[in-house]
Amino acid sequence: MRFLGAALAALLLAATGADARQSCDQALGLRACYGDSGGAVGYGHAILGDTPEWTELRGPEWALRFDAGFFEDIAPRVADVTGDGRAEIVAIQTDLRRGARLIVVSDDGKLLAATAYIGQPHRWMAQAGVGDFDGDGRVEIAFVDRPHLVKELVFLRLEGRRLREVARVAGVSNHRIGDAIISGGVRNCGKGDEAIVASGDWLRVMAVRIGTGPRDLGAYSAQRMRAALACQ
Repeated sequence: MRFLGAALAALLLAATGADARQSCDQALGLRACYGDSGGAVGYGHAILGDTPEWTELRGPEWALRFDAGFFEDIAPRVADVTGDGRAEIVAIQTDLRRGARLIVVSDDGKLLAATAYIGQPHRWMAQAGVGDFDGDGRVEIAFVDRPHLVKELVFLRLEGRRLREVARVAGVSNHRIGDAIISGGVRNCGKGDEAIVASGDWLRVMAVRIGTGPRDLGAYSAQRMRAALACQ
């Protein structure tokens, strides 16, 4: 599985001459982007700093929009979350009244599954990545539930058209208010996929797998986080 971070996505956009007001990821032959269709959202959360309130999710020949909603995220994640060898898209979609939820979209733009909305506006979740976090051969989606308030890393598995929670780990975060990046991600240093996040107080870098508890990788810094992702 392969993900494009914000910097790499920007390089891709420059190389392809794409509209600067979009953010993309691609894997398994599929490229998906958040884009601005010109509609004003007016949500006023600004949790991601100057990052646009994306009004649509775009695939090669389709665009997905929601009434009274938008995409509150850095970039969609493209990965095979069903295990069938085809790409799906994982996105954070926010409703003006009910806050954020995580959705999974097929490669032809159809909504496959979604979590419940958090339940109130200006409440958010930050994607952490996709991987096999327990080594059983099945894929999980990881996100941090309200990284400034609840600070829990949640692992979901797509089963049919349902996203089932399989584990939850307290006391971690991957985003600070106003940052235009989501910190951390997924690594595999030869012993299985791990989610790399910060401790809830942003003092430590942590590696998390399902069933084993967080492992402390050292004092937090942006450099230490990058080194951890690179298995250093």
